[in-house]
Amino acid sequence: MNKKPPNSNSAKNRQVEQPRKDQLTELVVLDRLEVGPIKLEPQRLIAPYRLRTRSREEAIDLIYSYEEDVFDPADDSSTNLAGMIAAQVALNYGLFCRSIVFHGLFDNSDRRFIQAMAENTAREIYVKKFLEPNPFLQGKAARLPIIKKPKYLQANLKFAGDSSTSISPKWQFRSTDKNRHCILSSGGKDSLLSFGLLNEIGREVHPIFVNESGRHWFTAINAYKYFKDNIPGTARVWVNSDRIFNWMLRHMPFIRQDYANLRTDEYPIRLWTVAVFLFGALPLLHKRGIGRLIIGDEFDTTHRASFKGVTHYDGLYDQSRYFDEALSRYYLRKGWSFNQFSILRSCSEMLIQKTLAERYPQLQAQQVSCHATHKEGERVRPCGKCEKCRRIVGMLLALDENPGRCGYTDEQIKNCLVDLSSKKIHQESAGASQLI
Repeated sequence: MNKKPPNSNSAKNRQVEQPRKDQLTELVVLDRLEVGPIKLEPQRLIAPYRLRTRSREEAIDLIYSYEEDVFDPADDSSTNLAGMIAAQVALNYGLFCRSIVFHGLFDNSDRRFIQAMAENTAREIYVKKFLEPNPFLQGKAARLPIIKKPKYLQANLKFAGDSSTSISPKWQFRSTDKNRHCILSSGGKDSLLSFGLLNEIGREVHPIFVNESGRHWFTAINAYKYFKDNIPGTARVWVNSDRIFNWMLRHMPFIRQDYANLRTDEYPIRLWTVAVFLFGALPLLHKRGIGRLIIGDEFDTTHRASFKGVTHYDGLYDQSRYFDEALSRYYLRKGWSFNQFSILRSCSEMLIQKTLAERYPQLQAQQVSCHATHKEGERVRPCGKCEKCRRIVGMLLALDENPGRCGYTDEQIKNCLVDLSSKKIHQESAGASQLI
């Protein structure tokens, strides 16, 4: 792990400052971010992201690609859904822009959802990325005071309708089959166990993988190949959101430009990430009439916290019940008859790993939980050095299971055991105590 730079922010002795002089305006380094208008094809959407600063204007395309027809370019409901998919990446930047403009067809439910999630995300990013230690920061942004405000969203959100039409997307109810379940799949233990449990009780299960164009996809490759060969409902969505995230970072002067070289488990700025994948899966749910959207989240991610009077969700909002309930309410308002939830909320991480390894060993063999995977032949292997690897190896050994089943070598297992005694892991205290 790299040492934190001398100017990294510290929460110690930070004074609470009333917004007499709002120093958060120093974070507004982007004049205008525009999303769309969208180009829509049956198997693809292309959404230009245009960024304007004081000195220049640049653009990049956000792309979602599907393996089957999911959109009707002539249908307003497809245009509306595509607009909501394209908007999610932009919700990470409400703290840094003077205005964000969304081009397309959006009804009142869409606008309220975007406004609410942008406001919540701005607060979360302020607390988790600027008040708490963040090795990616430099300059004054690394030493921001604690400012208590009703809202932290600094961008003025604007919705510009399609210039070719003045109509809004019409509300319509879409019936679904509640026995059909989509598993938002990643190759991790949570989504693998969710599939195993639902498949065992006879539900129709569709593992849907969202393939981000960078190395993030490596963790899912083993599971995707297994499901593709064995489960008819398996699907993959390709998206280049990681390229948009990196492109945005290059326009933020308070982010160290060597951010890619820092060894850490955290992202420099973004926190609204699950929705980028989740919304990308929605066209397949509509097409297949799927009634249940399953997220692989544990119970311990649902809580609220306070940082010297600034309340927040500890950076875990999009992994909580609050998020599932907010999305389910949004779907209902849209007439989309599906519910979003996790079936693992009552399970600890240790129980999830234990059940997966003992009850579904063929699925556990596809598990990849690692921050720095690599390919060896046709399979992806874990690095055996990161925090996740230490945690997984430790749990499997505590359960008398063989970490070699999911790709760890004898040497990696030995090194993970040594590192467990001296390096921290991200785990609830009850689970961590079982590894000692």
